[in-house]
Amino acid sequence: MYSTQKILPKDVLYWINQWCIKELDQFIKQVILISAQKKSPSFSNQETDLFLKINNGIPCKLQQKYNRLIEKRDKSELTQNEYKELLRITDKVEQFEAKRIKYLSQLAKLRKTTLTNLMRDIGITEPEII
Repeated sequence: MYSTQKILPKDVLYWINQWCIKELDQFIKQVILISAQKKSPSFSNQETDLFLKINNGIPCKLQQKYNRLIEKRDKSELTQNEYKELLRITDKVEQFEAKRIKYLSQLAKLRKTTLTNLMRDIGITEPEII
């Protein structure tokens, strides 16, 4: 049961700061979905399905392993086996991201807009190219 007491954004931020990264990532995905729904409240079943697929991120353990190996790579501390594992995981991460772009493109087409406009509308920023 939820309280009818008004919750202030600063209070929400305080509690969010206590969460682990996995909980935070899930929360962010839900906030983006809520924001998109408020901007376009009548989602079709197809749009809802695509949003669920778009928000289905990389499994937490895989992401953590990837981040750890990237950190070691950046410090030039990777062993040969870790380098091979990083390449394997990078392939998986790229496959996840390619599927996500595919679903975003399908959603853009469904909404008759460009991928860039859709991403802007639902609050997804383009990654920096390094």
